[in-house]
Amino acid sequence: MVLSNIATVTRFTWLEIRRARLWWFILAMTVLGYGIGEFAASISITESNENRLVFYAASMRLVAVFFVALLVATSVLREIDDKGLELALSRPLSRGDWYIGKIFGYVSAAIGVAILVSFPLLVQSPLAGSIWSYSLMLELIIVVAAALAFAITLRQITIALSVVAGFYIISRAIAGLVLISTGPTVDLALGSNQFIAAMIECLAMVLPDLDRFTQARWLIGMLPSVAEISLLTAQAVIYGALLVAVGLFDLYRREF
Repeated sequence: MVLSNIATVTRFTWLEIRRARLWWFILAMTVLGYGIGEFAASISITESNENRLVFYAASMRLVAVFFVALLVATSVLREIDDKGLELALSRPLSRGDWYIGKIFGYVSAAIGVAILVSFPLLVQSPLAGSIWSYSLMLELIIVVAAALAFAITLRQITIALSVVAGFYIISRAIAGLVLISTGPTVDLALGSNQFIAAMIECLAMVLPDLDRFTQARWLIGMLPSVAEISLLTAQAVIYGALLVAVGLFDLYRREF
């Protein structure tokens, strides 16, 4: 890989993101989310500040994930459909350089999104807000890697976004599904229930545990330990690398 080529692709990715003016959308949603959080706090009888933080954090997490996934998928597929990728690859630029440059560009944008939506939390609770913001950055890195890989593999915006949404929702809910499948109300003597529990357990082993990321309870004093933050960081690195490998494999095997 050539670092100058990667830097060039990253720079053009930044320019494309800036020209799309999608930052105004995330800024507007941040202001709207904060306003709705203030309203939720105003109608709370007790613990109004906690309700404000929790509501804002939970809603803006979803907004950030949706925004980043939409940004990556639409940008990449538009470039492919407009023959921009073919033009880039006709120059002395390898597919790996293009892909890694795109990843760096979108990850930097995701970090900017995480900082922007976390700003109200950083002002009200600097330590907890910083931890929450860092965790959101890690979560968005996984979303970026997934959106880019699925966009390259599936080549259809609706299907790609649907798969990213399914990946995210299942990863968020997998811990609860494991508990439900092996709970006291489930008759594990039945073979069908054993099979379902085993399948869910296998699925939990290969999916990131996104339920551990950016938890709202951190904002009300229940801060995570250093070991927990380290585990989240390791998950983001491992799953990000795996998804990049999947996307690169499909990119190299395709003809453009």
